[in-house]
Amino acid sequence: MRAIGLSKSFDGVLAIDQVDLALPLGKTIGLLGPNGSGKTTLVNCLSGVLSPTAGDIYIDAERITRHSRAARAQLGLARTYQNLRLFPALSVAENIEAGLTGVRPKPSARLWQQRLASAIDDYGLAEVIHRPVGTLPYGLQKRTEIARATIGMPRILLLDEPAAGLGTGDCENLAELLKRAQKSIGFALLLIDHNVAFVIKLADSLMVLANGRAIRHGAPADVLGDHEVARIYLGDMMHASR
Repeated sequence: MRAIGLSKSFDGVLAIDQVDLALPLGKTIGLLGPNGSGKTTLVNCLSGVLSPTAGDIYIDAERITRHSRAARAQLGLARTYQNLRLFPALSVAENIEAGLTGVRPKPSARLWQQRLASAIDDYGLAEVIHRPVGTLPYGLQKRTEIARATIGMPRILLLDEPAAGLGTGDCENLAELLKRAQKSIGFALLLIDHNVAFVIKLADSLMVLANGRAIRHGAPADVLGDHEVARIYLGDMMHASR
């Protein structure tokens, strides 16, 4: 997936400003930045929730800038949201199966069941598959959401705050689950999270946004050692924690 010169304004205010992004298959980019820097707006434009004001988005050679969310899903793009968007009254299995409904070509009944069984096993959900997902602890709901996002074998996965609200142990487990899923499926991953330690466990490179602009992109050690990043991002986080 590529984005070229991507911008989005709301009532004349630029939320993202001329952002370029190249997301190769099998690689992970960690997207960092203070609140209001444009991270979620960027993901919303990439996934089709929002239409950009300027710029273009491509999957392979296909320009998808005005494609619907359904059309992007058929090209292999999947995402999660900051707030869980599960069906609380449905079982864990039913929620995960929802991730197969937009897959094209539609899997055969046998393949459907194989993928469901694999997802349940991969994410450690076998003991709760028949329980309404809304009755489960938050960490298991997060696993269910990501299992739903990956069951369709996406080529591109956009995760918005997947570790938010999780304790240290759950974060470590989730990082390992995502590593295994990426190794198995080979998807490109764009990861937003304020938990820098969690992001570093997964990211091949980091991009930092500030005021809608990409101010730094490179290897994690180089980006986190950058004085401007420390001032704009890490300084903001330390201030927020006081």
